[in-house]
Amino acid sequence: MIMRYRGASTQGTFWQRHSLSIVLAAILIAQTALAVLAGHHVWVGEQQHAGEPLEAGEFWIWFFWEYNISLVADTYGVILIVLLSKRLVEKGSAESN
Repeated sequence: MIMRYRGASTQGTFWQRHSLSIVLAAILIAQTALAVLAGHHVWVGEQQHAGEPLEAGEFWIWFFWEYNISLVADTYGVILIVLLSKRLVEKGSAESN
């Protein structure tokens, strides 16, 4: 199947054209879910060790700080690089000439 998008011709099925992006997005979602579970476990341990109360709002503030500096930020960067590379390097596109 040949599709045209802004003058660039692409071949293949939807899965063939977007499989890498879909897999990377699935990895990002899985990492996010695991980070929430593991982060809650770590936070509860730290709070109990310090003798602090377990307040859900405090966990989310702590989690989002830790999450922003974690491996997930790197995965998001890879997704952006792949998507931008696919757009700029497609054969026949104006950008690749």
